[in-house]
Amino acid sequence: MKRKNSVYCVVFMLFLFFFCTVDIHAESRISIDASHKYRGMNASFAKGYEPSIEKDTMLLVVPFVAEENMQKNQIRVGIDFEKQENGPFYYKNYQKQVKRQDHGVYLYQCKLKLKQERINGQYPLHLWAEGKPKQQEEVIRQEFTIYVEITDGISAASGKDVKDAAQDLSAENDFMEETAAPLPEDVIQTAGEEKISQPRLLTAQNSLQGKFLEAGSSQLWNFSIQNCSSRFSVQNVKISLLTDNRDLIFEKTAWYFEKVPAKGGMDLSQHVSIAKKAAAEIVPLQYQIEYEDGKGNSYSSTETVSLRISQPQQAELCGLTFPENVYASDTAIMAFQVQNTGLATIYNARVRLQGKGLFPRGELFLGNLEGGVSQPGELQVFAGTLDMDSEGNVIEGGGDKYGDTAGTVTFSYEDEQGQVIEQVMEIHTSIQEPEIVELKVEKEAPETNQWWITIVAGLVLTLVLVIIWLYLRLKYYQRMGQSNTS
Repeated sequence: MKRKNSVYCVVFMLFLFFFCTVDIHAESRISIDASHKYRGMNASFAKGYEPSIEKDTMLLVVPFVAEENMQKNQIRVGIDFEKQENGPFYYKNYQKQVKRQDHGVYLYQCKLKLKQERINGQYPLHLWAEGKPKQQEEVIRQEFTIYVEITDGISAASGKDVKDAAQDLSAENDFMEETAAPLPEDVIQTAGEEKISQPRLLTAQNSLQGKFLEAGSSQLWNFSIQNCSSRFSVQNVKISLLTDNRDLIFEKTAWYFEKVPAKGGMDLSQHVSIAKKAAAEIVPLQYQIEYEDGKGNSYSSTETVSLRISQPQQAELCGLTFPENVYASDTAIMAFQVQNTGLATIYNARVRLQGKGLFPRGELFLGNLEGGVSQPGELQVFAGTLDMDSEGNVIEGGGDKYGDTAGTVTFSYEDEQGQVIEQVMEIHTSIQEPEIVELKVEKEAPETNQWWITIVAGLVLTLVLVIIWLYLRLKYYQRMGQSNTS
């Protein structure tokens, strides 16, 4: 009865495979802590951790540990899915930044949405974790494959519901207990026949994993897939490489192998070229695999990998201007322009100034600038004296107060990997003694009463008008006299 109850309650079983883990730095590995139980877990991985299920949602908790301290005390964790036709998951982005907790573990928690009509079977979840150690510049990345077994869904063969499947599984377990001899790997013993389980073909080598491919470059990609079965070979293997990205150019996208022995590998290495104007992004690729076992049973699977494209940053500080002479206690303006001449976005751009006797009003933060964008900026700089320290305090015996000085202008920004890039320039100026300006107030001339000028002007005007009137009268009488004479 106890065994049946456990069958109803247990919906998923996680099996951790480290076969697909790829070390970028052997001394800087990220691994799963399988020996401890953490919040949200009903047991450790070593004791059969099972995720909790509620309302078609699975809560997945995976504890990661790292042998080195990571920058910002965090790693990024995500899940890659094999997009199968009858897969139980809704494919979404489950990437998260995971902070290190006090006990040194990076506890990744996410809720995976499940389909209501899910089919019983085993399904892989490809987890990856990456981070940048404090003593290294290169990002390290580890991959882990976790197999999820669905037992509460619909039987793929007969369409039985979960109750029927549980009864069948219970009967099968009873039969297995009655057979004392252990079963060999990859073989399920049933009454009267030996059934070969599906051979698994998984990624064995990926030389570009965790690396950034710069746009405009060409890289050798060492990639291989291995037959994980230790007993059985596979045959008639066809592998197709699929992607929607047009900026990646491959030498080959299809392979055929007539037969692959147990534990045998298939080399899919080739050169991959990246277009010069390719966008900086993570490009998912799928290897679709079709193959047969020794009895002619056909299988198909998908291996999902990702290639990271980066664009080189090409940003600069230009048009830098500052007065050649400044007076102590005055505020001058340092003007400049930031140009992002590349195609990639630059992050957290900022400009700061340091110089003897020069005290900027903080640093100028410009934020993120997309490719092809330029932005002007100004920084207010207070001019002190040369005998001041960086805090603005006068140094006793610090030498001359005025004279030539230089300042260091630092333009910095971050690329997509968080690496800081800096450009350093210099400005030169001369701090001069403040000018003392005397304000001379001119005395106003006292106002005088000039009424007599007004009277004289009035008399002159009156005289002119009288003369004009007399002249006009004279002309009138002359015309009248001439008229009478005639």
